[in-house]
Amino acid sequence: MKMIDREGRLFGKISVIDLLVIAAVAVIAVAVYVKNTATPTGTDGIKETDIVFQIRATGLESYIADAVLVGDKVYDPNYSSGNGPVGEITRVQVLNDPGTALYENMPDGTVPTIEIAGTVDLLVTVKGSGVSDGRSYSINRVYELGVNSSRTYRTNKAIFSGTVIEIMD
Repeated sequence: MKMIDREGRLFGKISVIDLLVIAAVAVIAVAVYVKNTATPTGTDGIKETDIVFQIRATGLESYIADAVLVGDKVYDPNYSSGNGPVGEITRVQVLNDPGTALYENMPDGTVPTIEIAGTVDLLVTVKGSGVSDGRSYSINRVYELGVNSSRTYRTNKAIFSGTVIEIMD
């Protein structure tokens, strides 16, 4: 008896094409099983924690500073934050009244600050949720946060620029 007869059947019983279809279905079934029962890897096993950071905003007009309130949600209009806020303001402190701003470059290369009447400097403490490995911080798993990063922030009533001066997790 031949292995494959004239009609293309294996041992005269099953078609080679049928055998290939059965093998393909079996491979797909195994792949689906492995995908659904595999142990998660990467960031799926990392738990989100609270990340508290402080933003120093200098030279804000008084009316803008008055609009930055505890309980407001903070957003970054220029960088994606995962379709959610960067965090919520937990504390607002006035550092300098009047505020300071950078002056022109001096001939020796220094850039002094000068006081500007009608402005204030704020220290805004924000609490967000994200992941951290102790060296890098990511709010909502997509918004990278770093000390000395200068960004523009927005609340429902104010837009201001500030620099992250400290991150506490």
